[in-house]
Amino acid sequence: MKLFVVIGLGQFGRHTASTLYAGGGDVVAIDADQARVELIKDEVGQAICANAADIDCLRTLGVDRADTAIVALGEDDLEASIVCCAALSDLGVGRIIVRAASELHGRILSRVGASRIIYPEKQMGEQLARSLISTGVVDQINLSTGQIIAHVRPRYDLIGKSLRDCQLRDRYKVAVVGIQRKKRTIDDRGDAQEELNLLPVPEMDTVLGEDDILIIVGNQNQIELVSRKD
Repeated sequence: MKLFVVIGLGQFGRHTASTLYAGGGDVVAIDADQARVELIKDEVGQAICANAADIDCLRTLGVDRADTAIVALGEDDLEASIVCCAALSDLGVGRIIVRAASELHGRILSRVGASRIIYPEKQMGEQLARSLISTGVVDQINLSTGQIIAHVRPRYDLIGKSLRDCQLRDRYKVAVVGIQRKKRTIDDRGDAQEELNLLPVPEMDTVLGEDDILIIVGNQNQIELVSRKD
């Protein structure tokens, strides 16, 4: 089991830590605020109140054994995030992911050992803007490889065609990894009900319906070519 250390338990850090733990990771969550530690203690493997900018403290906590450390300190803790990143690098943690407040902050973090810099607010803003411009994109997740996993409404000219006939991989270089499809049923009272069913790795003979949501992997331009514009 991979060991993740999450430092800084504001909203971003807490959600990151709890999601990693729910996904099967061994998670140690650290914050200097006891109240934040109390809030997350039942959502992770171990929650500790400690000064994560102290390298001796981190060593005592066994942070050097971590596969990945995520520094999620907020904008009020810029200096602490830099010191913490340097301490993690000195301890030999192989992968250090750090939240940055600005491009300058990110460059400094890179120089003191960060493996990856993230800008949550910037990325959320970009994702929202893309979803507003591309009405066919329901949701998307940006991967560290530069690829995107997106939920899209397929273009109208693809509806009624099989995946084989659409030739999405050959024409648009996207991989279809699933389809979300509405299923209509009648309950005991005779009322119509709708629920979303997932078709993982659908057969090539699967015909696309107007209400289907394609789950595809590709880059931004490729996804735009496949998604509905209306």
